[in-house]
Amino acid sequence: MSTSNTNAPLGAVILARHGDRQGFYQDPNGYTASDTAITPLGEVQNYQLGQMLRNLYAADDSPTKISGLSNTTLVPSQINSTADGGGEGGVIFDSAVALWQGFYPPNLSISIDTLANGSNITSPLGGYQYLQINTVLPADDVDLESWVNCPVWTNRTNSFYKSAEFLAVEAENKDFLNSLKPIVGNRSIALSNMYNLFDFLNVQSIHNATFAAEVNATGTNALAKARDLANYHEYGAFTDSTLDGIGNIAGRTMLPRVIGSLQDFAADSEVKIAHYHFSYKPFLSLFNMTNVDAGDAFLYPDAMVDYASAVTFELRENMAGTGHDVRFGFRNGSYVAGADFNFTYYPLFGSSSLDTDLDEFVSKLEPYLLPNTTTWCHACNNTVNSGCDVVALADNYQAQAEQLAAKSHFTPIGAGFIGFAVTLVVGLLVLAAMRALGLASFGKRAKPSRDERYPLGQAKGPDSIASSRF
Repeated sequence: MSTSNTNAPLGAVILARHGDRQGFYQDPNGYTASDTAITPLGEVQNYQLGQMLRNLYAADDSPTKISGLSNTTLVPSQINSTADGGGEGGVIFDSAVALWQGFYPPNLSISIDTLANGSNITSPLGGYQYLQINTVLPADDVDLESWVNCPVWTNRTNSFYKSAEFLAVEAENKDFLNSLKPIVGNRSIALSNMYNLFDFLNVQSIHNATFAAEVNATGTNALAKARDLANYHEYGAFTDSTLDGIGNIAGRTMLPRVIGSLQDFAADSEVKIAHYHFSYKPFLSLFNMTNVDAGDAFLYPDAMVDYASAVTFELRENMAGTGHDVRFGFRNGSYVAGADFNFTYYPLFGSSSLDTDLDEFVSKLEPYLLPNTTTWCHACNNTVNSGCDVVALADNYQAQAEQLAAKSHFTPIGAGFIGFAVTLVVGLLVLAAMRALGLASFGKRAKPSRDERYPLGQAKGPDSIASSRF
């Protein structure tokens, strides 16, 4: 399929999945997850992804080189990198670090310093370049794990497990699920636990030669069958039939970041690449909401993406110079010898064109998104976690003020006074919440503790918590 816009990108939003990791468990109902650890394979996968992105967006001879993006020397102000710091422990953050190691390799030319005494000092690791990667914890910002602590989403998932369709699929695959008993230990073989069953089989098949031989000896292609059922399971949990459905929550909270980054590029922002690293779940909602699966060529409309998969949203000035176009690209998994190491581009929203006008892109998605914590709290009916207690209290004050005004028949001046008082109370509540989260301080503040400075519990370097947005 040919494209009409031949301009070089002004910027790109990169969405990437973490690399290979050790096994872990996530609760089939609320999807709270246990910690795990990245493997050397996972590091290599993301490092190779970073090399691919460098060749596409920073190499001087690349037709998709981003205008103004530094090639060999990292300019921190040009990169906005964020990693999910919740489920799976440090795996996603470590994957992001490996990606940027591949994108900006060591550079000795900028990493030697001559001291006053005449001695030369070289930066560690041959001139390693450090990029600040922000980390997002679900308790502080819901954007990248919005299904956690969302009762409405949990109830919908449990209803999906009880649906006639789900029970029929489970019955059809009863013999296969029973055949897994000898090889999955004491794990539940219910279809509702299918992701954990697949993850166990997948991790063991990659890292345990004896186990892999036993699975292959069955002749049932158990791993492929388990993956098919896990795809069905996860697609049902993280997509919906309507754009504003709670099943799309992973996309509805992540896409505002994508749109904001694209609009910043259009406004000639110094940032050239906005990068978000997370798990497979937002990809499912994203594919569903953008209708990228309308084209027959797209191979992953209802399946989990592999480790180190990536999506790109490239922004270009349109050919008339009157606006901007968005182009969507996808690559499933990391480098495979002999494969085309590049993105494949696909139309969005059922269009036949690879380029979508930025304003159209925004208008098709924005009405259905959850752009801040308040809208998320309301959509999830959460009044306890992630700042929702403050939102609920503000809602309660607002409702009481409206009831009082309605009953008392206040004059416009009186009603205005009540409105001012409610606004003042709500503002004070928000400030109190920001102070509790460490986002604002009043008066003299004590030196932060280690836990405050390193919210992940590990001093891994320049990471920070992205701020909650009310």
